[in-house]
Amino acid sequence: MRRALAAITVLVWTLPADADRRIWRVRSGDALSVLAERFDVRVEDLREWNDLESDTIRVGQELLVDPEPDADGPRYTVVRGDTLSHIAARHGTTIEELRRLNPGLRPDRLRAGQTIRVVAPEGRLRIEYRVRAGDNLSRIAARHRVEVRDILRWNPRLSADRIRPGQTVLVWSEVPESVSESIGAPNHGRLVRGEALPPHPGYIIRDRNRAYGTLETILWIQDAFDAVRARHPGAPRVRIHDISLPAGGPMAGHRSHQSGRDVDISYYQRRCGGIPCPMRRLDPDDLDAQRQWALFEHWLKNDRVDAIFMDYRLQRPLYEAARRAGYSRAELSRWIQYPRGPSFPFGIVRHYRRHRDHAHVRFTCPDTDENCRR
Repeated sequence: MRRALAAITVLVWTLPADADRRIWRVRSGDALSVLAERFDVRVEDLREWNDLESDTIRVGQELLVDPEPDADGPRYTVVRGDTLSHIAARHGTTIEELRRLNPGLRPDRLRAGQTIRVVAPEGRLRIEYRVRAGDNLSRIAARHRVEVRDILRWNPRLSADRIRPGQTVLVWSEVPESVSESIGAPNHGRLVRGEALPPHPGYIIRDRNRAYGTLETILWIQDAFDAVRARHPGAPRVRIHDISLPAGGPMAGHRSHQSGRDVDISYYQRRCGGIPCPMRRLDPDDLDAQRQWALFEHWLKNDRVDAIFMDYRLQRPLYEAARRAGYSRAELSRWIQYPRGPSFPFGIVRHYRRHRDHAHVRFTCPDTDENCRR
């Protein structure tokens, strides 16, 4: 016994300095049971880590004997029809990298149910998104801040024009999967696991305890102010007054704002005096229509809002700014109530009394919130 231990000691010390101690090259006399005892693992583990269909091993074969669980990374379960190239594309990696991570892996011997190690794209989370009615790849990509071409690469069997409700789409995103939930209607609802609106150079928050929304609402607010600052670097800050309470429900001073989808925002103004634009009653000439349109445009063109309540008198300069930006009357007829009168029933931007000093933006229901009501 002491002689055997000495032999093992010599073997270890004669390995090259940069040898991977997780890989064992099978020697004469080795068996899975012997290696399991030597490395304090189970025979079943060795079979799984090395994709072995039996206990048979051969001299010179390299076996993974220590998976280093803390650094193991994500794993993928092979399904019928998979190829290594499909799996590599799906996870944003290469065949060579998959083979490096899975010693002994043979591309011609993949089988359904087999698990292999994969590498997530750096800094991204794996999200299995369940397609809902009305979804398309552009909308899914925008929600997760990725490109449609990336989704198609990660899902090789996915057809861009044939996705269906209930289908699962793999997305690697820097945006976390939403756990917030808008329940019920804006004037009779609640918010579950609401997200706090973080600071931003484009706005100030009046009361942080009244600035909670769905994750989507919070992201869409930030995205729009990023867009304004990119186009108008010198734009003044505006005021975010109220969104919802942390758990939603009735909020003093409002009939709505109960489900994490409503936000009151002061208007961009021509003269803010070097301070954040206050909530004050405006005449049409006071509105900084170009910057106001840049904010609304981001939400409108990306189908983020159900309604923007705005005094009808202020819609005229907004409409004219949109026309100067290149939008046709036909395009704007779907978005802006003007010039058809304050009682005209259509238009996302529409008149509501007491909205001469601020805009009330109502974001659409998040795709994942099945109990959200408009």
